[in-house]
Amino acid sequence: MTRSRPEELEFAAADDAELLGHMGTLSGLGTGWINIEPVIDEEYEPAPPGPFAFLGGSTHTVTTATWMPGRIQADGSAKPTTIGLQHAAGTHVARRLRELGLPLPPGWRITQDHPRRGLVVSVPPDADHGEVLRWLLEASTATCAVPTTGRWRAAVHAGLA
Repeated sequence: MTRSRPEELEFAAADDAELLGHMGTLSGLGTGWINIEPVIDEEYEPAPPGPFAFLGGSTHTVTTATWMPGRIQADGSAKPTTIGLQHAAGTHVARRLRELGLPLPPGWRITQDHPRRGLVVSVPPDADHGEVLRWLLEASTATCAVPTTGRWRAAVHAGLA
């Protein structure tokens, strides 16, 4: 099987109708995922990591957020939605986000908070997509190591082709 090419789009706010529509469609199918990155001005664009970057800390100076809908089970129920942040903000990022006024909403659960592998959170499958996207964008902005423009790029992966 081959993976289909992602549909790419640029947006400016968590209430973007096109992106929220994709989230709704993928949730209904229980497949696919969406990667989101902030748009960075050229003057702040980080240099690519060197050949020995894997030996050091995180190389994710520009935060990447991922949203993946809960998979549909044989009985028709859905597993929790998963969101993640690959970042260079260091250890205990969930605690730092909480201190910045970005606590996890009720019912959300941390499954991983690691400086190299990132933050992974389990979100109830019925969580409002706009609320999830808003939190992801705010957390991405807070953990990005370079200034952002306020615009975003999303790559919507519909699943296997």
